[in-house]
Amino acid sequence: MLCVRDGRDGGGTLRGVTAFFRTGTQMKLRPLVIFAAISASLLCVATAAGQGAVEVRLTDTQYRFIDVSFTRKSGVVFDGFYVGVPGSNELNVGGGYALKRGALTLTPLLYAVIGKEGGQRGVKGALLTAFESGDWKFLSFVGAFIRASGSTDAYQVLDTADFTRTLTKRWELGVQGGFFRTGGAWNTQVGPLLKLNDPRGAWAISYRFGNENELRVARVLVF
Repeated sequence: MLCVRDGRDGGGTLRGVTAFFRTGTQMKLRPLVIFAAISASLLCVATAAGQGAVEVRLTDTQYRFIDVSFTRKSGVVFDGFYVGVPGSNELNVGGGYALKRGALTLTPLLYAVIGKEGGQRGVKGALLTAFESGDWKFLSFVGAFIRASGSTDAYQVLDTADFTRTLTKRWELGVQGGFFRTGGAWNTQVGPLLKLNDPRGAWAISYRFGNENELRVARVLVF
């Protein structure tokens, strides 16, 4: 969910999109089959009372992200997402509970994490924060991975934090930031964000500056 690792290998937009599909075909089929099964299960659950969402993100840094989530009216959340950067392909499966108080919604989440590289296994605790008051909106996902086995070190991630103001019924303008921290090293990014809302969800485009500049395009579909 709005969430994941920041890319660390530069390139043009076309090259990044092409690399996404090229990397995907080179991946072992097992993680993709698992993710497809989880996604299908969540879509089936969505026939019950509640709301589902699918989010896809692409960048010019070869970062890629696909998320499928479902929130029941009771507040129970089911979530599964794939996130990849050069040298890392990670599947996160878990859930949590949405706690709403006025304009603020806090959703603590817990995931089982399986990585393709280095025998990565572990758990990730995360917090999804959503706040909306008048024309102002804030949305963030922050998480921490704890290694159980494998060679992947523990890390902390903010991906992303979006702060926007509604300009019209459909358009929002604001700032997007994020970071990835492991072994004491930080990769931070921040830059302008533009969102276009429609009946099916929203489009978002941002250009973030930091350790590495990144152009990011995202699409969210709700059902």
